[in-house]
Amino acid sequence: MKRTPTTRAKSGLGALRGALAFALAVCAGAAGAQGKGETVRLQDYIGTSALPLHVAIVKGYCANNGIKCELRPVQTTALGIQALLANNLDGAEAALESWIPAVVKGAKINAVVNILSKNLGLMVVGNHVDTPNAGKPFPDWVKDLKGKKIGVTSRGSGVETGVRFMLDKAGMKADDVTFVAVGTPNTAYAALLNKQIDFAMSYEPMGALCDMTKQCKVVWRGDADKQPAEIYATNGGGAGVIMTQAYIDANPHVVEALIKSVSEADKFINDPANFEEVLKIVDGYYKFDMPNGDKLMRALLQRQIEHGIFDPRISRPAVKATIDYMLTTGQWDKGVEVSHIIDKRAP
Repeated sequence: MKRTPTTRAKSGLGALRGALAFALAVCAGAAGAQGKGETVRLQDYIGTSALPLHVAIVKGYCANNGIKCELRPVQTTALGIQALLANNLDGAEAALESWIPAVVKGAKINAVVNILSKNLGLMVVGNHVDTPNAGKPFPDWVKDLKGKKIGVTSRGSGVETGVRFMLDKAGMKADDVTFVAVGTPNTAYAALLNKQIDFAMSYEPMGALCDMTKQCKVVWRGDADKQPAEIYATNGGGAGVIMTQAYIDANPHVVEALIKSVSEADKFINDPANFEEVLKIVDGYYKFDMPNGDKLMRALLQRQIEHGIFDPRISRPAVKATIDYMLTTGQWDKGVEVSHIIDKRAP
């Protein structure tokens, strides 16, 4: 059909209207992701675990996205979850295995963004212990545990469960070792040096301490060693900001603004050009109170960045692997769908 000038003009006007409508829709979507000055009360931990949140505040990412990120020190995961469910926090920081049991019991909680993406567990051994199988792949190195005292954070903890799982996979029994509750890495390190324990299943900065002081050595890392495969597959599930479903439903724009802020912070942290500034930000809120504490922090942060610890993405397959692992080890007896615990907006 031959087009008249009027037809062409109408066609052009329609295209212009379509483009304008599209632009308005994009702007509306961006505005929807922007906060409106809301204060978001978030759990803070001592150390580098909440580093992306600190960076998001110091660098102004939260403010630029229209929210005020307010960090509140709550030094255990259990207390953080309690504060979240009591509405004393808007977001808690917790690893999957810590808060999924609450979901199984009926709590409506979703993860919205990762803070630490990898498995931070590690096994170290004191220099006083003979380890003929150190350096060999799993399960060979586990044989060195036989008859030894193994330090764990607390008896019956997920850390102890992990050691029991490894022993079982290696064809050994929990009775082949003696478990000793030694608490956090600093007290575990002291127990190791005093020969109160032989091995310690712990987490950073224990590995960095051993590397720096040469008083102990790392024999296994959850974020790097590919065996046991069931544990390695959990990398990417990580520890993230969790929120109640009620808060998410009432404040979707705040959730999106928080996700964007943390993602921007992680991008800044992972840029090698920013390392000294990132180190300065950490130094502004936490220091290792010990000789050469500054060197320890530098070494720890360098390793964490190199191994992709700071990644906002939540791997759904890793979440599924974590659920399967927890079921296998009897840490709960009921499955849960990944889509029921990870918010659809989560990267």
